[in-house]
Amino acid sequence: MRSRRSASSRVARQDRAEVDAGKLRTVHTVTVVYPGKTVYSGGRAQTPLLLTGGGLIGAAVTGLANASTAKQEPLASYDVVTTKPGDTKLNRRFTDGIEAALRTHGYVVDEVDASTPTLPTFSRDDHNRWHASGPVYRESDAVLLIRVSPVYSSGGPMSAYTRLIVGEIDMFTGDTHEAVFRQPIYWMKTIDPYTYHFMDAIVADLPHAISGLDESMMAQVDLFDKSLDSIQP
Repeated sequence: MRSRRSASSRVARQDRAEVDAGKLRTVHTVTVVYPGKTVYSGGRAQTPLLLTGGGLIGAAVTGLANASTAKQEPLASYDVVTTKPGDTKLNRRFTDGIEAALRTHGYVVDEVDASTPTLPTFSRDDHNRWHASGPVYRESDAVLLIRVSPVYSSGGPMSAYTRLIVGEIDMFTGDTHEAVFRQPIYWMKTIDPYTYHFMDAIVADLPHAISGLDESMMAQVDLFDKSLDSIQP
């Protein structure tokens, strides 16, 4: 069941990017790590969702919310998702948008697959923040990691499912692996035309439901672009 559109939609906060402007100004070349195909997911929490640095790689859903408070699962099998709305190639379009924003701001951009052996090792700490480690990465000044996930999330057993875009876009220096740019992403609407009371209703309305996630995730590209705008030369 879908809700009617409301003129007053409440949108969750967007945290400001954390930028080490001095070090970021020394970055001229950036390697973007392509996150792989998109997996759309959903989950119902027993307590309110916590912001994490979640993301998707391949078919695996990683840390979209605190594991103790929410169980995330695919909305439908990958074949069902691609058969009904068609292959949206959301992560491809999202990554292209991020790379275009970087080029607009003067960076020379390259892209690699996450399996590239020379990349740093990426891991999350106890606060679910991403970090890089390992040998010096010599192919560029910095490496950009995209871990942004589209989810239908419910705050509890009696709450409806609404759109949630959660994750992080981080840039690490190639030599020391310091984070010079962190863009946390936590976006949702509590009053929204894409609202469902049951997971089965999302699957039944899958093309519409997926288009809502695509729309809200692609909107985060503009947020990233504006964060780069704030870095004065």
